[in-house]
Order: sequence, then structure tokens, then C-alpha cells
Amino acid sequence: MALQELIYTSLANPASSHAAVQDILKSSQRNNVAHEITGLLLFDGDRYIQILEGVPQNLDLLFSKISSDSRHHSLELLHRGPVASRAFSDWRMAYEEMPKGLLDDLAENMAVYAMENEGEILDPEDSFGARLNGMFMDAIAAE
Repeated sequence: MALQELIYTSLANPASSHAAVQDILKSSQRNNVAHEITGLLLFDGDRYIQILEGVPQNLDLLFSKISSDSRHHSLELLHRGPVASRAFSDWRMAYEEMPKGLLDDLAENMAVYAMENEGEILDPEDSFGARLNGMFMDAIAAE
């Protein structure tokens, strides 16, 4: 079955904390394996960006749950489209905390890139996930 990546951004509710992020990660790691979902969650204290990879039906179910989650608001779908392969095949849900404000620019850049590549099957090295996975792995190596 064809793989897709789904990328959204949202703003954290003021009551959200790093404990809320840890809860999100625990449930993602527990549930995503059963639904063959992989991905990356970025958080800068104010904004989330999440990349999810999987088959369309599983992404639909998960995105429906995410859309009604009270830990965030102002959800915006940045991109959804086919990918040739997973960028996060080894991660049920990778996580990286980012410097405050960085995700605003990243979300804007991702939206522009998505419009430019609408409907195309992105090569593994050109997908959003692949690009962010490279940044994620660089950040891990720097720690």
C-alpha cells in the first residue's frame, strides 16, 4: 500500500507543559507501532510541528484524534502527500525540542515547499521527513 507523509503545525495551549509532551510521546510510542505510524515531533515551547508517515487510512484515524486533542489549538495541515519510503522507519515517534521561535519559520518554509511539490511522489531524499530526519540526527550527534 502507498505511503504518505502528513505534516501539521499547531500552537500549544498555555497549560501545555513539557509533561504534556512526554505524555504525547509515550502514547505515540505505544500506539503507533500497532498502526504502522512513524514520525517526528518538534516542539519549541509554543509551537508543534509533527511529521507522520504511514498508510492513508491510519493517518486519517490518527489525524482525527490529533485534531481534537485539547493540548493544542490552531492546527494547520502543512502538507499531505505520497512518499517513496519512510524517513523515520526506526522511530515510532522521534522527538526534538527546538529553540523558541524557530518553528514559526520552519512551518512557513514547509508550507511553501508543499505548494511547490503538490501531488508529487517525493524521492526519499527530497521528502520533508528526510530533510528533517537529517536535521534531527545532526542535533542528536551534537548532544
